[in-house]
Amino acid sequence: MQLDLDKLRISAKEVERLTGFEVNEVFIGTILGGVYRPSLFQNSKRFTHFCITEMFMLLVTFIFALPFGFLFIRNSTNAITDFATIFKFLLIPLVITVILNISWNVYMLLKVKSTLTLAHLLDEVDKYNEIIQAVDVRDRLEAVGNLQVNALDRERVCDVLKIARNSLVYGLMTERILRENKSLLARRYDLLTNIENNLVTLRTLEINSQANEYTELLNQALQIGASVYKEIESSQRRVSH
Repeated sequence: MQLDLDKLRISAKEVERLTGFEVNEVFIGTILGGVYRPSLFQNSKRFTHFCITEMFMLLVTFIFALPFGFLFIRNSTNAITDFATIFKFLLIPLVITVILNISWNVYMLLKVKSTLTLAHLLDEVDKYNEIIQAVDVRDRLEAVGNLQVNALDRERVCDVLKIARNSLVYGLMTERILRENKSLLARRYDLLTNIENNLVTLRTLEINSQANEYTELLNQALQIGASVYKEIESSQRRVSH
């Protein structure tokens, strides 16, 4: 990846710094104390990862619950190979496992609402990084002679991506301020103004851009800027009320 693109990319470490959370494709925060991202149900790869995590949690919970099964049958006079004894031995760990995992998922569902704005912004970050990857693929194709790219068009896309990046950063910063310090108004209004100005600039660039191989990427960057502004504006209204 060329240096200008690498600098534009929003890394997982930067997302963690801006949000205050560990973030991956499935969870916001840690598995035990965090919340899953709603968009995982729209992505087969992420949903598969989530299902594997669920099964792993079930297995770990069951293993840690096994000692309760031993306590349940310790006074039994039947052999451990007896079917009834085995059933009793497994029953308690299974019940504990089911109760704990249902409780965990209910807790995650209830907590999703409090991080919904952040989850949407993180989805926009993912889309933004996908655009970066698409430009990188074009660069590689051009390097091996399979694609001819107008240098001015690429430069324009990088400028647009820089503005979209700033909007995402401002958006993540604003969301954190709203989440952690709901009484602080001045800073969040400044950030919203910056996001709004970036959106105006993105729309101006879209109007001025001519049809070329980068037009779709320009439109995607504009959609990201608009989504960030919409999410933060909605979050502002919820806090104000």
